[in-house]
Amino acid sequence: MSKMKIIDEVADAQVSYIKEALYDSVEWAMSSVEEFENLEGDNYNHVHNAIMMATIEKLHAGLDEN
Repeated sequence: MSKMKIIDEVADAQVSYIKEALYDSVEWAMSSVEEFENLEGDNYNHVHNAIMMATIEKLHAGLDEN
């Protein structure tokens, strides 16, 4: 098996774990922010998703610095 295929398989396995951990972490972080206390439904999901996306973008940018 090629190195690239192995790298892709390992990365794929990490995606679901990291996505779940990030989801839970953002949910926890949002629970301590007063401005987000009354969000429900689509509004909550929109903010939660925006925070997840911003976190992923910042992680990606940080990887480029190393």
